[in-house]
Amino acid sequence: MTEKYQVHRGAYELLKGAEDPNTKNIAQWLGGVLSAVDEGKPIVYNQFTFWGDTMVAMDLQPLAPEMWGLLPGAASSFPALDAAHDLGIPPEMCWAGRYVIGATLLDQLPPPSMMVLPSYPCDNCKTAYQVIAELTGAPLYLVDCPYWVEDDEEAMEYWVNQYKGAISFMEEISGKKLDYDRLKEVAEESNRYIEYWLEGKELMRVKPLPMKGPWGGGEILTSIGLPIATDAIKARLDALKARVANGETAVPEEKVRVVWNYLPVLWNPKLFNWMAEMGAVITVTINSWTSFEPIDTSTPESIIRGMAKRALHGYMARQGRGSSDIIIEDTLNAFEEYQGDCIIVNGAFGCKWLRGSYGYLSDLCRERGIPVMMFDADIGDSRVVSDEEVKARVGEFLETVMERKKGGA
Repeated sequence: MTEKYQVHRGAYELLKGAEDPNTKNIAQWLGGVLSAVDEGKPIVYNQFTFWGDTMVAMDLQPLAPEMWGLLPGAASSFPALDAAHDLGIPPEMCWAGRYVIGATLLDQLPPPSMMVLPSYPCDNCKTAYQVIAELTGAPLYLVDCPYWVEDDEEAMEYWVNQYKGAISFMEEISGKKLDYDRLKEVAEESNRYIEYWLEGKELMRVKPLPMKGPWGGGEILTSIGLPIATDAIKARLDALKARVANGETAVPEEKVRVVWNYLPVLWNPKLFNWMAEMGAVITVTINSWTSFEPIDTSTPESIIRGMAKRALHGYMARQGRGSSDIIIEDTLNAFEEYQGDCIIVNGAFGCKWLRGSYGYLSDLCRERGIPVMMFDADIGDSRVVSDEEVKARVGEFLETVMERKKGGA
């Protein structure tokens, strides 16, 4: 098996000796996946909106396959996207689903022993994983989320039972029984992680911005509940606190504070740095704006309930269920709380669940005098809308906002 996934094995060899806690965390997760492949251990695909804490507690290897193509040194996703297209997958499907399907066809992804995903945020995701289940033969568990959960006791009970069902599913497929003492340890460690995450989120309100944003936490998919994940977020927090204490800023002169609605352009990680050169800082993305509550670890029932409730507020979970009011209100609230000057919306082609809300958001921004701009892009395929086109749209908008601020409008 060692001849497979050479690009990722090479990345692991480069990363594994690093001292930086963030790099260490990535290396440990990547090494865990590769060891599971070589040793025939169970691998659980946790679709990118499903937390990895229960898998960590069960000593199962989580693999959010969408992250596989984003690792340092990973090859271009073009061959995988083309393979999905040749299979008949339409280009309107989200990049994430097309990539995972294509990478599966090309044997670029370690195959899953099982798959767990929630019914949010969109039909794209559910459809893609049904295809992957057909291609790999791996059993799939869909954690069904009601349309509206908050303030609805029956809906919450249904969701918690669905979450318990996912645990039972993983127990049955893996043959491993969940140890509730171990689950408590993971929950307590994840509480420490979230405490640091929330503290950093609050510091990103400081004006001028002390560190280039957004404030993230990818460990929730790979290793939350392990000390190495907590060390990673704490290292980022310590660096942020030091910059605040020393009066350091993200850019020499902050000209525009941007609230970025939704995901970055994943194929262009340097876009935010380019914006920073113009004096534009990303204070927050909507996926990092949400908040989490600590888990009550007093009983097994309270732990599972806490994990289930917290999962409702992870990446795309809060905004990707229920009415469009949620994403609109979150965007406008983030604009106020982070003292934004404008809102930029990445209108990813595959995200039908979001694009339908943008007209309403634009109308409300116009009423409130908030500069807002939506540009079209594919979050993972640079061939659809080029870097030059994205920069032209974003740059022109930022210059307009700067001129407006100079004029006091």
